[in-house]
Amino acid sequence: MANTSFTRDEAILALDVLHFADKLRLNKESHEIAELSELLNELPIIPLSARRENFRSKGGVNGQLSKFRSSYNKGKKDPDVGTIFYEVADEFDGRKDELHKIASAIRKNCEFFKTATFGRELEGEDFPEGALLYHLHRVLETRDGRKIVRAENCEICHLNLSEIYKPTPGNFLQCHLTVPITELNSSKHYAADDFITVCPNCHAVLHRNRPWLTKDDAGKILF
Repeated sequence: MANTSFTRDEAILALDVLHFADKLRLNKESHEIAELSELLNELPIIPLSARRENFRSKGGVNGQLSKFRSSYNKGKKDPDVGTIFYEVADEFDGRKDELHKIASAIRKNCEFFKTATFGRELEGEDFPEGALLYHLHRVLETRDGRKIVRAENCEICHLNLSEIYKPTPGNFLQCHLTVPITELNSSKHYAADDFITVCPNCHAVLHRNRPWLTKDDAGKILF
């Protein structure tokens, strides 16, 4: 079985460790590497069936980071390093604080990820924060949004679906959780003030828009 490629979530966590360590000489016995290896093994994003015996071992994780740092500083790409490392590094170039917020949010909700039924990496392909935090957002949005009384019109484009489609039981507008992704807490229950009612189109755009829009700013997705 070939080595399993690193995911975006894993690259975010790994690069955050690298930035935090800065000029420290990391090795496979470093506390930072040991902690990262343990965390990557705990996260459910890679199915157990796809893991080799040495999956995300301290030596393997350290090797990826060492080769990445050496090649990236030279402006080159090492073929033995996952391309996702270079993609994430370029995307967050000059924005290490933002990368750290995302990594911290993943770590903060690690217990949730260990116990929640998780889909697959592609589940969050449009989320810059990765599949794990996307999954958390959708679970909280669905769980706490069920108790919200939805408006008759989309609060952004003011679309009323009942004026377009033939009569169908139920309200097909959706509840969007406006709390920023990096501030989500899996142990918290969110109230009506944290939600807005949106149509499926506006909901999809809100999920893709960055920086994340608050309840008061959500209308900025429109021209």
